[in-house]
Amino acid sequence: MSNYNSSEPTLGDTLIAFLLSAHSTSEFYRIRKERAFARRSDGALQVTLSRLKKKGLVDKNKEGWFITKEGREYTEQINLFDQIPSPFKKGEPAKCIVSFDIIQAKRKERDWLRNQLQTFGYRMLQQSLWSGPGPLPKEFTERVSNLGIKNGVKVFLIT
Repeated sequence: MSNYNSSEPTLGDTLIAFLLSAHSTSEFYRIRKERAFARRSDGALQVTLSRLKKKGLVDKNKEGWFITKEGREYTEQINLFDQIPSPFKKGEPAKCIVSFDIIQAKRKERDWLRNQLQTFGYRMLQQSLWSGPGPLPKEFTERVSNLGIKNGVKVFLIT
């Protein structure tokens, strides 16, 4: 649903985020006219809401649209793709090598990993081989595990 290569969320992600924080349908229509929705047509919003409903992420009743339990679980998954702030100072020497082999079906996870390594100040030696400061923070190894790519990622300390 979401394009994680882009820093801009999809319309579906924006709608889900909004519904998580919305208090009323009238608030939805007010916000819709603001920045995130200003460039979108009413038709695009309706089609996207329909797709989200078909996937079970949102639903509608007489009071308006709301996010479902599945939608809340989906947003927790989206948060897995947030970048972890770098604990390293700029220009720190390379102390670690990260090698990974992640299948095409896990492309979003692989793209997140590359972006995260760049955030940490790593540089690419080859597509799946990076060097940079270390050791990597515990939060990183937990996130790799939560994303289901732990077995495809190897971290080596340089001595």
